[in-house]
Amino acid sequence: MKRLLLCVLLVGAWTQQADAGEKGWFGFGVAIKGEGFFLNPILASATVDVVQPKSPAAEKGIAVGDEVLQIEGTDVPGTRALKLRPLMQKEVGQTLHLKLKRANGETYSVALVAATQPK
Repeated sequence: MKRLLLCVLLVGAWTQQADAGEKGWFGFGVAIKGEGFFLNPILASATVDVVQPKSPAAEKGIAVGDEVLQIEGTDVPGTRALKLRPLMQKEVGQTLHLKLKRANGETYSVALVAATQPK
């Protein structure tokens, strides 16, 4: 149950609509591990567990199993979930900067441009 609530919290952050403009879509989801209060845990990790075909994430080579290390220059491990939430809220056309690590230890950075989610 705790894991499910944590996933909902961060997936919501990835898809949350900003106050103005159209909600952006990046086409990936994460599984997270965290500790502490379930509505605002301290994150241990966020690992990509789904990448939608033909999405901004797929086009930039993000793969299932990649670990998200930074969001907009803010470290994911050790950070409270609610601090990361506004960093993930992008309108269509805005850019999201991520640093990730592949399963083989290689790190890489991507800039994803938020798209309109397909129907």
